[in-house]
Amino acid sequence: MINSKTAALIFANSRDVLLGELTGRRSMASVPFGARYRIIDFSLSNLVNAGISNIGIITKSNYKSLMDHLGSGIFWDLDRKQGGIHLLAPYSSNFARRYDGIIEGLYGARDFIDRCGADYMIICAGDLVANVDIDAAIAFHKKNEADVTFVCAEGNSPEKHTETPIVEIDGDNRVGKMSFSASSKENVIFGSGITIINIELLKTLVKFGYENNIRNLNSDILAHKLTSLKIFAFMHKGYLSVVDGIKKYFDSNMQLLENSTRNDLFNAQRPVMTKTRDDMPTRYGINAKVTGSLIADGCIIEGTVKNSIIFRGVHIGKDTVVENSVIMQEAVVEDTASLKYVIADKNAVVCEGMRLEGTSVKPFIIEKNAKV
Repeated sequence: MINSKTAALIFANSRDVLLGELTGRRSMASVPFGARYRIIDFSLSNLVNAGISNIGIITKSNYKSLMDHLGSGIFWDLDRKQGGIHLLAPYSSNFARRYDGIIEGLYGARDFIDRCGADYMIICAGDLVANVDIDAAIAFHKKNEADVTFVCAEGNSPEKHTETPIVEIDGDNRVGKMSFSASSKENVIFGSGITIINIELLKTLVKFGYENNIRNLNSDILAHKLTSLKIFAFMHKGYLSVVDGIKKYFDSNMQLLENSTRNDLFNAQRPVMTKTRDDMPTRYGINAKVTGSLIADGCIIEGTVKNSIIFRGVHIGKDTVVENSVIMQEAVVEDTASLKYVIADKNAVVCEGMRLEGTSVKPFIIEKNAKV
């Protein structure tokens, strides 16, 4: 069922700098994840599964990869005459430069906000991996007659996320206190990067913020309106990962090797959709050995793969060992190579006999199109 009363905005470049080499040529939202997905697939699927079909993507830089992935939106049923995916330019209409801060980004998207015809706007960060019941979050927002609802989780807050709200709530989940920290805090309730806000309020706050040179919605505006606005926290209980650095990216991929994570993230009632490819089944050589790994279609596996994530079209050579690694699409690991704790980006080539080893804390990264 289409939810015409709700529209959404996704910030594609949320904290790109935290992924270093992996976002040198792409946005955070288009970073490959989990053998066949991009990070934005989770936000798009969350929204589409709730019937939301009018979605703006706020871009900033390095968005060619994102455009190639999204196309017309057909893989998310968003190739529509009304609504669908709208790729929003990274420049404010008032001056020819990229936006600086959430408020300026929203101000640059005000035409979309004004014309979407919705009563509610869902603002999503582009660095979230989670299967969130947006329908339930919207129902919670309406039931409480909230002005703003943060979709929250309980656990350790993200690193280096100065705009992630850490909240204290009462028995009705109304937010009474809100703080922010550049370092991770343990066992707290924190915002996931999904915010539901009444659209007329959003227009008012964005106009006020822009005219007063305010950068951030959460810390600079909402944190100071806890009494005048009804701000609530909707608690997400399932798996959730905010990709706040290389280690978190690596760990989140490795967690997909656990049945409990896969079962929670890939929920049959709320499927995760992505761009499809017509690949052949993966071919395994006579001496191939694969244990505890996730292997996409279209690969050729002739060596040994242990506890690894292997994307589409990867070739693992003879007598090669790949262990505790993430190998992205179309990468080639030639014969007799050895990889441990490695992230190999798209189209990377590891030459014959090469030995590469990182650690679980600091994986060795091979950049996109690189040959080592």
